Amino acid sequence: MASPMRWLSAVLAASLIVIAAVPLGDGPGAQAGESHLTGVDVSHWNGTVGWRDAQAAGVKFVIAKATEDRNFVDSQYARNRTKADELGLHFTAYHFARPSRGVNDPALEADHFVRTAGLRGRHLVPVLDLEVTGGLGKTRLIGWVRAWLERVESHLGVKPMIYTSPAFWQDRMGNTRWFANNGYDVLWIAHWYASEPRVPAANWSGAGWSFWQKTDCGRLPGFNGCVDVDLHRGTDIGRLTIANRRAAGG
Repeated sequence: MASPMRWLSAVLAASLIVIAAVPLGDGPGAQAGESHLTGVDVSHWNGTVGWRDAQAAGVKFVIAKATEDRNFVDSQYARNRTKADELGLHFTAYHFARPSRGVNDPALEADHFVRTAGLRGRHLVPVLDLEVTGGLGKTRLIGWVRAWLERVESHLGVKPMIYTSPAFWQDRMGNTRWFANNGYDVLWIAHWYASEPRVPAANWSGAGWSFWQKTDCGRLPGFNGCVDVDLHRGTDIGRLTIANRRAAGG
């Protein structure tokens, strides 16, 4: 058995992410010729980010927490959006869902998110971050998620992307294919320290993943401590802007 220090060093080394648009064909599970872009997702827990340093290291896109529940606003969101826009980084916002049985809860959470996020046509499609059930069973939770997504779409004219883990989608959402089959084709999957992500709902009805949260503890310039590091499948991330998705019909 390796010593504790050697084991820790190996784990930390395995968690480092190379910041570059490199062929996914060099890694397990990739198809020949595919490439990726590297980005990060952030919240107030990351503190004040040095975005210029992060960009210089190869960060191409940013997904920032904007809201949670019906009234929480992330204290770093406005700065993160402003700095990303100034540097020309691809950017979007996410809402941390707090489902409940409250009257009009998904609409109230969706409206709060849209007002706060201030997304425009140049930004990437918005995100629903789905990690907790609020005590809702599968049928109620599926209904809540659908109502939130449809409410945001009514405001912005595009279908949001969904963030989830394979286990959550299978266990809490019944591994439903309804969303993948009804135009919600942009999936951001959280599957840490894997050679490739496991994609629920029959590989999202064949569409696969669009974004992959690969680690919760990347070490990058501009960040004091760990940061979530993500990949975008392919290099044509511009097709996922709100303006381009509207033009393509959602």
